[in-house]
Amino acid sequence: MKELIFSIEDIFNDHSQNGCLQQYESDFYHIPAYQRGYKWASTKNGAVTILLNDLWNAFLGFENHEKKEYYLQYITVKKISLKKEKCLEVIDGKKRLTRLSIILAVLSDKLELRNISISKLDYAIRDNFFTDYVYQNEGLNTILNTNWKDLSQNKELNKQDLFYMFSALQKCDSFFESKTELVPFYNYLTANVKLIVNSVESHIESEAVFKNLNSNKVPLTEAELIKGLLITKIGRQHSNSFKEVMEIRTNVGKHWDELSTWANKDEIKSFYFNNKDNAMQELLKLTAYSLENDKIAVSKNASSNDFPLFNFLLEHNNYLNTFNKLKSIKNTLDDWYYNTEIYNLLGYSRFAKNSGNNKLEFLTELLKKETKIETISFLNGVKESLLKDLDLSDLTYEDTPDSLHHILLALNVFIEGQDKIRFNFYEFEQQKWSLEHIFPQTPEGKKNVLKQEHKDAIRNILGDSISEEIDNVLLLEKRTDEQKQIYYKALQDHSALNGIGNMCLLSGSDNASNGNKFFNEKRDNILKRIQIGSFVPKHTFDVFSKMFENANTEQMNLWSIEDIEAHKQHIKSTLGLKDSITNLINAIS
Repeated sequence: MKELIFSIEDIFNDHSQNGCLQQYESDFYHIPAYQRGYKWASTKNGAVTILLNDLWNAFLGFENHEKKEYYLQYITVKKISLKKEKCLEVIDGKKRLTRLSIILAVLSDKLELRNISISKLDYAIRDNFFTDYVYQNEGLNTILNTNWKDLSQNKELNKQDLFYMFSALQKCDSFFESKTELVPFYNYLTANVKLIVNSVESHIESEAVFKNLNSNKVPLTEAELIKGLLITKIGRQHSNSFKEVMEIRTNVGKHWDELSTWANKDEIKSFYFNNKDNAMQELLKLTAYSLENDKIAVSKNASSNDFPLFNFLLEHNNYLNTFNKLKSIKNTLDDWYYNTEIYNLLGYSRFAKNSGNNKLEFLTELLKKETKIETISFLNGVKESLLKDLDLSDLTYEDTPDSLHHILLALNVFIEGQDKIRFNFYEFEQQKWSLEHIFPQTPEGKKNVLKQEHKDAIRNILGDSISEEIDNVLLLEKRTDEQKQIYYKALQDHSALNGIGNMCLLSGSDNASNGNKFFNEKRDNILKRIQIGSFVPKHTFDVFSKMFENANTEQMNLWSIEDIEAHKQHIKSTLGLKDSITNLINAIS
């Protein structure tokens, strides 16, 4: 049975069942001609130096009982036949195997040990360099005791990739020269430094895989590595029978594919996961948080090659428990999704603007609840916290847009007397619903032309506060940009136009198409959307149909100051919110 993870010793092992080469029935690794030449800087801050320092620091950490293993990530190989010999073609990972061979050659020479990588790396080009100068002690000493200027006199050696290999050999030699613990370091390197081996099927064209990997089109994702880890380890840990192990691995793979299919459903990943390009990765993160929430180190600064989740699950070292937890979380999330009450509460908690509840940590906290009653109680508390102490008279579009959004979304999600209606959060997000002024602040924007009915609507909104200058401007057939700004400013300064009474939620496309249109034009647009089956939240429909208490239904084409106040009072009574100005007026009267 082929493993997924190999120590450096087993990477080059072709003689025992633990060896990668032995498991693939191969004799060596082949670096094909289509790959670029070796180019890995050995300068002070170069990649070779960084690797040597990283390995040494990992070794010191191991001695201090801080971390047992160090991962060099993965190599991608394919089994082929070459000149009647079986080998593993290296599609990705040439640099890893080359630098390991160089490090092992120098260390083995210093410690007078047999080099375990001898003849295990075959280059389609430059193979003679390894044969003559890396694998042979005499040739290696020639490299270590000369300079490039002299060596490059040999035209066969005067190649750019050979210069980098030469530099890497000399850097390793100088690095190890000052170290005193080379024997324990060698033992740590060969036993505790690991590589992940990803094998592709023999019928797949190697060059196509190489191009995809190196153009970042089809990278081996962390989720795929974890899939391989679980399939390999669960089978191995829970049976010694070849047949049983293969059955376990097949079963794990089948369940994994079902989990991945579920997580990547558009509605599911939109509802639960922020990283929609890799929903399975998000589900795995959620699993890791739930396994060990306070201790897992999934660094935000980790590079794409660090694979923190993979390393965490390795250290957790309970693969069946991890897989069962993964399935359990999926089942819980699925149950929440199809429970209308939880779905609406959870969706509201996550989609309310800048609520801070759209992170995996929020789901982790929610997963700690043991019953649906506790879950619903917790989510009701979140809902109340988003609406608590909101005073309608204090809310404005400029200063508190998030609070306005919380209120309007709640009106659409939690419909009185219709608790079994599911709000469509998927369409809500896809269409990018956002705040919209029902009565426009800049009516002549986007080349709009004011009709007489529009001028009357503006006069209605401004009421007694309208100045003679504004009235004269509105009497004009056409206005300059400067003249428009005179009444624009009065509208924008009007508290009612920027308050909750003049707000609703509209889709991004409607916001754009409505522009600065008046109420009747926006209403026609909304009705057309409904007729073609588009998603329109109930409160938005009610606003443009004037289906709320005390709305002026005798003037369906006009959104008046009276409508704004009636709409505000409707919101207040529906959600039980405060309105200090109304309370003050009532107290005075």
